[in-house]
Amino acid sequence: MASPKPITDRILDMLQGPQECEFEALVARYPEFTWNELFQEVSRLNRTGQVKVTRGVGIFTLKHTAGVK
Repeated sequence: MASPKPITDRILDMLQGPQECEFEALVARYPEFTWNELFQEVSRLNRTGQVKVTRGVGIFTLKHTAGVK
């Protein structure tokens, strides 16, 4: 039996391609992780330049930056 993918891989898999994703969609897709676990990892990915986070009115949008570090 294959082990589940780490949280980082799951986030980056969801952000493949040119589309953006709302943070809440990420939370809904991966209920096995807490909101806080996802937020911490998205924050880390943002700091390393792998994910771009944009903030709207009550909405955080995520986009993969194609591996820019």
